Amino acid sequence: MRHFGDRNVGTRVKSYMISKQLVSASNVHIDALMSWFPDRDSVVTWGGPSFRYPFSRNSFLEDVYWDRMPTFVLLDAAGAMIGFGQTYEKEGRGHLARLIVSLPLRHNGYGKALVERLCEKARELYACSEYSLYVLRTNNAAIRCYSKAGFEEAP
Repeated sequence: MRHFGDRNVGTRVKSYMISKQLVSASNVHIDALMSWFPDRDSVVTWGGPSFRYPFSRNSFLEDVYWDRMPTFVLLDAAGAMIGFGQTYEKEGRGHLARLIVSLPLRHNGYGKALVERLCEKARELYACSEYSLYVLRTNNAAIRCYSKAGFEEAP
């Protein structure tokens, strides 16, 4: 795993992203999110090796720490879910977790927008100015996204 950290966030979100909102996730988002994982590899890449597959709604909620972690969705202007992510405080930083953008919408800057908005949310929740996240070494698309958002590899 790579740990990206020690990042100071800016508000450099492109103007076409401004209409996208980060809101607290609700139960209506779970079914859509679960549909984004067609196989074990996709859910493990996203949720880690302990994430169960096949999953039920209940096991998914348990494994995503639904009741224990601030959970957010990125919505488009029509209210459709574009992305999902969580944050918690870790070692004085806002730690980002379980970030994902809907597969058909990737490569349009939504991942970077999701990261930026989650960092803003972490700053509000934890009064932090540094951020971190973990990513599997083999998840090259996510690594590129996080690098574009200003994260650097850290030990």
